[in-house]
Amino acid sequence: MIEPCPGCGQLDRVQHVPAVYQGGHSFFRGQGPVVAGPAGDGVGYAGGQVSGVSVTAVARALDPFPPPLRGGGLLAAVVVLALAGSCFLLLPFSAFDDPPPGGAGSMALGIAVLALPSVCVYVAAGVLVWLYARRLRERRRQRRGVPAAQQLWEQGWFCHRCGGVYFADARAERLLTPAHFRQLVARAGGYDR
Repeated sequence: MIEPCPGCGQLDRVQHVPAVYQGGHSFFRGQGPVVAGPAGDGVGYAGGQVSGVSVTAVARALDPFPPPLRGGGLLAAVVVLALAGSCFLLLPFSAFDDPPPGGAGSMALGIAVLALPSVCVYVAAGVLVWLYARRLRERRRQRRGVPAAQQLWEQGWFCHRCGGVYFADARAERLLTPAHFRQLVARAGGYDR
């Protein structure tokens, strides 16, 4: 049996946190607006399917999972930098066509100066690869912590009257804000940083 809310002392508006979270997600699908536009000699009409998920503020506040880490932008930047570095690599080869006056030492210096932009671009690409690897390690660490976080999250009870969360065991003496509850869940999962 659960304990009444420590804030209001009532039990009638208390709900298990997973039920509040699941109940706060509404899936919808429907027909989008019809738009008229020119099509040849006449007018064409276009409409489409619309679908998505609507999430309430309470469900969003009680979300136990860490925010997703994106890495696609880093990979795209690495590809662009690698291509740019390859283009800069062509610059030193242009020095072979018309050698500068001063002999072999001058030519080696010219090649080094012309290769410098390429080296800088490849170093920047290397830094982005390192950042992407760090992000992957962070994502793996978060995934390992989700079961422990979810175990604590499933012990919570939400009072709709007070807008707070509490635990039905010995920790029931005080009401937590959803933000503080989420922080405790993240700490249990090890992804509170």
